[in-house]
Amino acid sequence: MHLALLGTVPGIGGGVRPELHTALPVGTRLTAWRSHVGVFPSTPVERDMQAIGHLEAGLRAAAAGADAVVIDSVGDYGLDALRAALALPAVGAGESGLRAAAAVGRFAIVTVWPASMNFVPEALLSRYGLRERCLGIHNVGIENVIARVSGPDGYLAEVDRGAPAIVTAVNTAVNAARLEGADAVMLGCTCMSPIAATVAAASCIPVINPLAEAVSIAVSQAGARATVGGQILTNRAALLTRMVDAIKGAVQEDCPVCIIGEHTATH
Repeated sequence: MHLALLGTVPGIGGGVRPELHTALPVGTRLTAWRSHVGVFPSTPVERDMQAIGHLEAGLRAAAAGADAVVIDSVGDYGLDALRAALALPAVGAGESGLRAAAAVGRFAIVTVWPASMNFVPEALLSRYGLRERCLGIHNVGIENVIARVSGPDGYLAEVDRGAPAIVTAVNTAVNAARLEGADAVMLGCTCMSPIAATVAAASCIPVINPLAEAVSIAVSQAGARATVGGQILTNRAALLTRMVDAIKGAVQEDCPVCIIGEHTATH
């Protein structure tokens, strides 16, 4: 079974995140497919640019024989387009995590990003009809973290390695959500996947890792033919590739939707 992770950050040390392998069937292959639109989605402009980047990455993954694609971002960039274009399952981490949290009861979102980026989960809550189920968004990050995202000592590296100050802040936010009446918490970024188990172990309510949820769904759906999809014509695919190639490499921002290369891991 071949699962393609679109736009994934393959861990600061390289390779697909090891925590994803826990529940995978033996022989499952995970491959990371970069978005060649290397911009950080700090506004709706860059978010919509990433929809194009993720669609193009999904087409490349499908051509390489993927059985399902997973958007490695809570933002579900390009999910509708992927489902229209591909004749294989396309799973969004945002949709998967939100629906899993809502299945428990009323929930909150805890994210390492600042409030200025709440437009991403807020749009999804409306899109999936779950705004009334969500008690609120707890932001652990402050605004200046966006300015220091990249590099071995950058903010993403701190999240990836589970810096104690960040884990403590996330645990505090999860507890605050519980005290407000949340039955569950969804982590608001797939970059939080490496710390998800640690946070869950410290919580007395369920903590949903949206990336793990999405991968689990992709495993169950892999190989199935989509009931709709596969509609993109060859000339559209070629045009899309030309669009992305025009800016490929023009901007390289280390972020949850920009990686420096393709990586493969097999369970």
